[in-house]
Amino acid sequence: MNQDYLYQDVAMYNQRLMGPAHAKNIVDYACRTALSHRAVAHIALPIDYQSADMSGEKRSKRNLKGHTSEAFTIPKRVPERLQLEKAARALQGKAKVAILVGAGARGAGAEVIQVADRLGAPVVKSMLGKDVIPDDSPYTTGGTGVVGTRASSDVFESCDALVIIGSSFPYIEFLPKPGQALGIQIDDKPERIGLRYPVEYGLVGDAQATLREWLLYLPRNDDRNFLKQAQKGAEDWWELMEERGTRNDKPMKPQVVAWNLSQALADDAIITGDSGTVTTWIARMKVRAQQQFSFSGTLCSMAAGLPYAIGAQVAYPGRQVVSFTGDGSLSMMMGDLATLTQYKLPVKIVVLRNNTLGLIKWEQMIYLGNPEYGVDLYPIDFVKVAEACGATGVHIENPKRCKDQLKEALAMDGPVVIECDTDPNEPPMPPKTTKDEMKHLAQALVRGERDRARISLTIGRQAMDEALFPASDYGAPARVVEKVTGKDKKEEKK
Repeated sequence: MNQDYLYQDVAMYNQRLMGPAHAKNIVDYACRTALSHRAVAHIALPIDYQSADMSGEKRSKRNLKGHTSEAFTIPKRVPERLQLEKAARALQGKAKVAILVGAGARGAGAEVIQVADRLGAPVVKSMLGKDVIPDDSPYTTGGTGVVGTRASSDVFESCDALVIIGSSFPYIEFLPKPGQALGIQIDDKPERIGLRYPVEYGLVGDAQATLREWLLYLPRNDDRNFLKQAQKGAEDWWELMEERGTRNDKPMKPQVVAWNLSQALADDAIITGDSGTVTTWIARMKVRAQQQFSFSGTLCSMAAGLPYAIGAQVAYPGRQVVSFTGDGSLSMMMGDLATLTQYKLPVKIVVLRNNTLGLIKWEQMIYLGNPEYGVDLYPIDFVKVAEACGATGVHIENPKRCKDQLKEALAMDGPVVIECDTDPNEPPMPPKTTKDEMKHLAQALVRGERDRARISLTIGRQAMDEALFPASDYGAPARVVEKVTGKDKKEEKK
């Protein structure tokens, strides 16, 4: 769980054990391979050797005892000086530089901030790069994609240069249009250069080491207008998140849980996420400087949150580990609640329960224009399941008590399941909805969506509540006022 190796690759490296005398050799090699490639190393163990007597091992003359080592050095490649200079010169005169960071930039947060300051560039984070720099940094606009921020969307729509650091973010429709921006990419895997964006310059190397060298050649951009606009957008976004996260509506909004959880976490907490609508809510949580975060990433696999949390807690027994998941995912990994109890792992599991496979429900409506179908979940009582497994169960349904109950639950000893009943009709809206998405949603409601009345009422209330928030899709009046007068409509109202 070294922070440089929190993310995963789909590659797998296979080795077969050839006898008892081969065991240490192959394990040493498998560990180095897994760490070097950030991938799965698989050892095939034939049944013949599972019961073999190690004392009777036979060695060939090429298998001297003790000839392997457990030594490992993190590989850190750095591009040639000429490549660094060319990529740096290409940014001369670029006043609207955007930076995209992914999991490959972990451990290089300080260098990313130095580059952002040098270039006057806002930093956009993929989900796997969420903890590269903290969300309270003046240089980041937060996440991107369908679970990202409006500020990040604005940055990508208007930038004239894009620097990608350690990211293979796959949703290319959210990146700048091909030809719009000069592209520079830093990645330690050469096959990823130009994979998602047609970059002109590819710097193959470790993110931290490469950025340190690159800073020797990077020009300074004294025009801070682009960065200031992005900072204003990020400020507007977090005001909107606070508005959504402090509502007292019933059923409780999922944003209320995410907002209060982010404030209740320890400064060095490790947070694991999951796939589903829960991804939207955790993407919009603030991560602080010493906190770490990961989830299943481009695999988009449900039921990853708890296994990740188990691994994190074993690796860091003295740190707070919290898994933020949904009822669909937790119903698939309930057996691991017993694992927590058996190994006395004090993982805290926050589960949003709305009795539906929410992501599929909303994808059916927003992307296909169809009413929800086949997404109902049996209403599991996770508190009772937790108690049956020997863990503690806590139930939260009142938004006014959510903050205090979360704090109390996080402070409890041992594993705790924190079941939060949330509104199944709260739409996980992207930062900017498209005409097609709204058209499809309207079609789904007309075609017989059973919760159309509740969904329509929810959207209508949001439109009224958020009319004064520029970061909201419903905040068009506020954006018009800002554009014409340069004043914030909320300030005028005060």
